[in-house]
Formats: sequence, structure tokens, C-alpha cells
Amino acid sequence: MKLKNSLFALLAGSLFFVSCSSDDDNVSVASGAYENGTFVLNEGNSNPSTGTVSFIGNDGTVEQDIFTAVNPDAPAIGTYLQSMFFSDDYAFIISGQANKVTVVNRNTFEFVASIETGFSNPRYGAVINGKAYITNTSDYTDPDDFLTVIDLTSFTTSTVELNNYAERVLTENGKLYIANGYYGSGTSVTVFNPANNTVEAVIELGDSPNSFDEEDGALYVMGDTQISRINLANNTVSGTIELTAEMSGAKNLTISDNSIYYTVGTSVYSLPLNSNTLPTEALFSYESDSQYGAMYGFNVSEGKVYIADGGDFASDSEIYIYSTDGTLVNTHVVGVGPNSFYFNN
Repeated sequence: MKLKNSLFALLAGSLFFVSCSSDDDNVSVASGAYENGTFVLNEGNSNPSTGTVSFIGNDGTVEQDIFTAVNPDAPAIGTYLQSMFFSDDYAFIISGQANKVTVVNRNTFEFVASIETGFSNPRYGAVINGKAYITNTSDYTDPDDFLTVIDLTSFTTSTVELNNYAERVLTENGKLYIANGYYGSGTSVTVFNPANNTVEAVIELGDSPNSFDEEDGALYVMGDTQISRINLANNTVSGTIELTAEMSGAKNLTISDNSIYYTVGTSVYSLPLNSNTLPTEALFSYESDSQYGAMYGFNVSEGKVYIADGGDFASDSEIYIYSTDGTLVNTHVVGVGPNSFYFNN
């Protein structure tokens, strides 16, 4: 697959923009080969070639390492891939080890830009008002994390100090909500106003957040000991559900079809969105032989539960798709260390 690339530097050093036009034999890419389906981010390992993106079409077909297939001459996306996020036209791929973000067209996966300035262990990102905001952990031992802000008209970067831990991020009501916690450190959620690049509020939880999701004006946060519900109208905690001893290690909170889903070990649990009672039984469980990669990636969409198993982190691994009643729908081989799912529909 050959691309005719016009490459020029936007900034001296490490930021480039590529304008791509396709050969006649590349019509499928130009017309949006990846418009309908699921991207699987494969974290990889220290081998530079192992960080990849797989694609599962809605018809069940699987394509491996689509970035390299579409862009054989583009700069590598790096390894230890952390996460992806979308804007209207773009998909952003974060490589924590390489301290870079690769921008592609989300429907064709054609290379757009490689951004390598202003990062220190980048983690998660979100787009609002024409800018991308990416959390950086900087140093895991200190709460000195910051945001990298990317102007999407020029792909230039700036940074904003948060003076707190910064991990997952989402947007709602014109604000950024940032989970201030990882690996048991940090106990709050930051409300960041992108209009003036200031912290508007810090919502204390008394618990370290590991995942969260928003629905109907409320932010649901999974912590080490409880699920917290934050009212986004006034940035206060409006309720909590204490986790039982059996729920120790709960993570991967996500919301789909008015239900909260989360995982404990290799089991999946669910409860109605406004319930105050934890489930007593799992929806289902799966078996894993992976020492460190059991339930390494998780998401729920349109009545299907997506599970990624990290395997041995040296060879291609598997993802599993279940119905919400626990019926196994499909198993697919993807890349090394699959860690997350992103739906492009």
C-alpha cells in the first residue's frame, strides 16, 4: 500500500504534519475503511514494533497493525501504548514510553501528525473547544502532574500545572473532569475550566479513584473502597456505595444502557444506574492464565461486553466478546498486551 506524502515541519525538532493522498488502489482507505467497528489498542512491550492497533469490523473481520498497513513510511507510533481518544475527525494514540501522541484520521487511519513536545509519561486525553488535553503523570511518586494542551489547528503544545495526581479525563458541560489517583495515590477529582485554564474545584472523595464515567449529570467514580456519585451541577458527592470485602480490587467502571458495569478479578458485575445496592453475584467470569494481564482491558457497548487479556506480553493475545448475560459471542486474536477498546460507529 503506497501513499504519496507531502511532509513538512511545523516546528523545529519533533512535530510534523503529513498531508496524504491515496493511490487508486487505496480507495478503501480513503473512503473510510475504519468507520464502523472497534479499535483495540495493543500496549506492546519494550520491543519498538509491538505497540499496535487492531481493528474489528462490525462484520467480525479483524485487521492487525492497521497503522503500519496504512502508513508504511510514517513515524512509528511508539510502544507501551497507553490509550486513544477521538475528536470529530481525528484519533489520538498516546505512547507513554515514547512521550508522544500520534494523530490519524479516525475513519481511514491515515497519518496526520506526530507530536513529541510537552509530555512526561502521557496517560489519557479528551478534546474540547478545538483543543486536546492530555494528562501526564510526570513522576508517579509526587502529585506534580500536568496537562499538555494541543491546539488542533496547528498541533502546537503548551502545558498547565495541576499540582495534583492526574490520570483519566473526560469532558462534560464544557469542563474537564480529571481523576486524581492511580495505584492507591490521590483521593479526589479535579474540575478544570478550559476557558481560562484554571482548576475550578477539587472534589474530595476520601478514596483513590481508578475509573469513572458520566451519565445524566452525574459522575460515577470507582475507588478502592467505594463507588462515589458526584452531582456535576454543584460538584458535590451526592452518594456512595461501600464495597464489600469480596469486591476488593474492583476497577473498570463504565456505564452502558443505564447500568454500571465493573470488574473484580476475572468477573464482571452490573447494577442499575441509580441503585444503592451492590450485586451479590457476578454476571459471568472468564478464565485467564496470564500472570499480570487478567482483565487487562474492559468496555461495554450496545449489549456487548469486551474483555482483553494481556497474555504473556510477549506474543499476540486474545480479546473476548460476551453478551451481557454472559454468553461468549466471539474470541479474536489481536496484538501484544491488548489494554483497551474504542468504538467508532
